[in-house]
Amino acid sequence: AINSYSKALKIKPDYAEAYNNIGNVLNTKGDPEAAINSYNKALKIKPHFAEAYNNMGNALIAIGESEAAINNYNKALKINPVFVDAYRGLSNSKRYKEYDENFFKMQSLCLDPNITDEHRCQLNFALGKVSEDLNEISQSFTYLKAGNELRKKILSYDIKQDIALFSQLKNSYQRIAKNALQSSDETREIKPIFIVGMPRSGTTLVEQIVSSHSEVTGAGELPYVEEFGQAIASGLIKPSSDAISGFRQRYIESLRKRSDDKSIVTDKMPWNFRYVGLIFSAFPGAKIIHVYRDPAATCWSNYKLYFAGKGSGYNNDLNDMVTFFYLYQDLMQFWQGLYGTRIFNLNYDGLLLPWCIKLVTLLCKPSR
Repeated sequence: AINSYSKALKIKPDYAEAYNNIGNVLNTKGDPEAAINSYNKALKIKPHFAEAYNNMGNALIAIGESEAAINNYNKALKINPVFVDAYRGLSNSKRYKEYDENFFKMQSLCLDPNITDEHRCQLNFALGKVSEDLNEISQSFTYLKAGNELRKKILSYDIKQDIALFSQLKNSYQRIAKNALQSSDETREIKPIFIVGMPRSGTTLVEQIVSSHSEVTGAGELPYVEEFGQAIASGLIKPSSDAISGFRQRYIESLRKRSDDKSIVTDKMPWNFRYVGLIFSAFPGAKIIHVYRDPAATCWSNYKLYFAGKGSGYNNDLNDMVTFFYLYQDLMQFWQGLYGTRIFNLNYDGLLLPWCIKLVTLLCKPSR
């Protein structure tokens, strides 16, 4: 994508949209600093480019520059007062201590009969976040419920589709296992570490810890296992050693592009918990870290967050959320029964607790 946008810029050097799109790709790749540089180039050409300011805000959040992010979101809204993405970004970039002008603008915009369901959905999530900050819990839940109901409607989600998928994954496993590759088939060039679990379970922090090692690149949430392997894992394609080998080769080729020339790469796509059987069949020496967290905290964190992707429809209804969580637990128990200690189970709460205790002890220690 970057190569294509760069060709466009050779033809049209003042193509601000191309610089903006390069920034989006770089930010998705996990390089927000380079993304910010590209957004600045776009804004130098097109100073009133609201989308570039908004995207700049998203990249600044990724590097912890919240004040600068807020400034960019506000610039985007000054140019386009009905820019819903910027309102949502702004609501997530700070902790509110009082209702402000933007909150009331979001309320007014949310009531506008001419806006789309998608925009109204995002505004409700943003209003819910602000209300929670201000301890207006009942009002916050009202907004979140409205936002989630709209999101479920937009996605046309039915929990039955996930119930069927999880059943297919189990039923297809035996045929996949019979065609599993041997350790001798594995390449020595690059090794993936899969970090799996429910979304919002702590996979990001775990990847940051693992990728702090000098030989490891943290590649973030990669779509490759699902993209190349779901049809095999769910039985849509007949499992064979050739099919599994093909999946493995395509995955490794894609992973190499994200490796930064390091020998070990983390893939923290939470959804890969669904494909543990396929992963071990394609990568006999695979390292899988399963991160789990308190169920109530996990479910609530999913429910109150807007997911831009289309694969999280279960989030948008509390009954669906609980059903999906049990599906996840049941499938992980299934994999655990097959692979035992080859899956490293990491309790996120247990990971944080010792550090929290140390921090509290330090903060409460009397000064001399």
